[in-house]
Amino acid sequence: MKLFAALLALTLSLAGCGPVDGDPIRSGASTPDSVPRPDAVTVAQLRQQAEQNGSLAVVLYLGSVPERTADVDAALDSLQEQPWQFVTDIPADHRVTAPGGGRELYCIFAVRREDTLFVYEKQDPAYPAQLGKELYGRQGGQPILLLCNGSREDTDTMVTVYCSTGRPLDWNPQLSAETGRPVPVEGVDDFSQHPAPGAAP
Repeated sequence: MKLFAALLALTLSLAGCGPVDGDPIRSGASTPDSVPRPDAVTVAQLRQQAEQNGSLAVVLYLGSVPERTADVDAALDSLQEQPWQFVTDIPADHRVTAPGGGRELYCIFAVRREDTLFVYEKQDPAYPAQLGKELYGRQGGQPILLLCNGSREDTDTMVTVYCSTGRPLDWNPQLSAETGRPVPVEGVDDFSQHPAPGAAP
């Protein structure tokens, strides 16, 4: 009887144990049949892989909606179930919409917590030296949802990472007409189609 009680106590003490990566964004849970899915990949794992690749930012293309909208929640709800569970936990103050709304939804975050992520309205071509209106700016590496680009032919936002090492990075998130994935940009890791290496497919 004492042995049974000891085993029961040990089982209960281990039930709450699990890997903790220190990231405040909740990672997704496994499906009920315990088959690992890409949503088990955490923000911390993506950040670690991107840092190893020498990148300053991560982008995940989440999908497009048929009509331009300014409602990030509605856009997210209308898309197929996301394989990246943590995107649904991104708070309202980290959800950014381009002026006039958009059709393409991205999750973006800086790789280094020391760096600052900004989102600006696209620059006026007549004034190339001036930044557009600031839509978001924060340090800490927290993911954001960005709803932008009312049409694939033109971009309407610019994402900038102010790196503490002085390395510059700014780009206009947009899809490639050829691949249907984000246009490749040096310094930006695109994990849209695959989980981090070492995670279950």
